[in-house]
Amino acid sequence: MEVRPGIHQIPGLRWSNAFLLVEDAGLTLIDGGVPGDGTKILRYMNRLGHGIEDLRRIVLTHSHPDHSGPVKELSRLSGATISVHRNDTRYRRKTGERWLYYPGQPPALGWNVPFLRRIPAHEIIEDGQVLPVMGGLHVLHTPGHTPGSVCLHLPEHGVLFTGDMLLANGHRFHRPVYFPGTNLGHYRASVERLAGLSFETACVGHGKPLLDQGTERLREMLDNYLWVSPRWTEFKRWARFLFHR
Repeated sequence: MEVRPGIHQIPGLRWSNAFLLVEDAGLTLIDGGVPGDGTKILRYMNRLGHGIEDLRRIVLTHSHPDHSGPVKELSRLSGATISVHRNDTRYRRKTGERWLYYPGQPPALGWNVPFLRRIPAHEIIEDGQVLPVMGGLHVLHTPGHTPGSVCLHLPEHGVLFTGDMLLANGHRFHRPVYFPGTNLGHYRASVERLAGLSFETACVGHGKPLLDQGTERLREMLDNYLWVSPRWTEFKRWARFLFHR
């Protein structure tokens, strides 16, 4: 599905979203879904008239396995670089290599086991970096969901890729669920930073993209959101269930 000219959401991914940026110079994949979604990504690339050899770069908004599942295999087949923020990686001194990591992750293995295999980080991306994609893909380090979460901004196209920092239902934004490593203070500061950007379309990590009035919708969320800890909200929900039946 083409969200904006040259910007496609990969169809058929049931758990999380992945986006393909199409240029004459090659393809850039933003996130990759869960293990097994690589076949659907390749099938969609073929529908657009591109082969695996056209994939140049894979950029991860964060390292959770529902976004990075098939990227090791896609990179191996295409030679594409896997790019991620340093804070969502670990360095292995023995080999001199970096691998994806997130708080609460089970041991990463060298074996080809879904959700447990070790995924390389070929390129470290930093806040303020501009990747040579579609006139300039701007990297914003937005910690909160994970320490190394990033959002990616295409100012010339009015598009923001939010990963799991912001989810949407096609009409409004909402906050993702609490995970190990989530930091509410960092999350709020990052979202307030995003509200200072100018964008129309938000390509989110889960749910339906918000196609227009992105900045306005985000500011509405900030104006109306109750900034309390998800753990406290869950405690209150269970208290009402137990004591007010």
